[in-house]
Amino acid sequence: MYKFLLIAALLPAVVFGQSTPFRPCSSGAPVPANVYIEGCTALPCTVVSGGTLVAHGNGITTPVATASVTAHIVARVLGLDVGFEIPDGLRDACAVGISGATCPLAAGTTFDYTLNYSMELPLVGITAQVEVGLTAADGTAITCIEIDATIIAG
Repeated sequence: MYKFLLIAALLPAVVFGQSTPFRPCSSGAPVPANVYIEGCTALPCTVVSGGTLVAHGNGITTPVATASVTAHIVARVLGLDVGFEIPDGLRDACAVGISGATCPLAAGTTFDYTLNYSMELPLVGITAQVEVGLTAADGTAITCIEIDATIIAG
């Protein structure tokens, strides 16, 4: 009986999955099939400075063959880049973040990407437009999404 209740409780999450709404980047880059930012099911997401942000992109398909994949994050307030950069240790998405495939990637390869980042942000009490993307070695955008995030103190 308890096994049935556990399966009944978990089945909707497995079947329907969790997702976070997002916008495609203005560059027109491809988007993942699904995005889930832990703790965020509606925009703007709340991001705690000093906390850990875990974001999953599932069903990403690279349009080009590439030996390497670089991750980037751009944060904008009122359209102005606030100068936030992804730490060096997280830029190499092949080493940190890609699952379901390994680099080099052939064109048409589908994979998942997880960003797991403990961040200390310089600005709090604002809502920023945050762009997260992956870029191939030749500069081709593999995927790019944008969300709104309200940054709060930890």
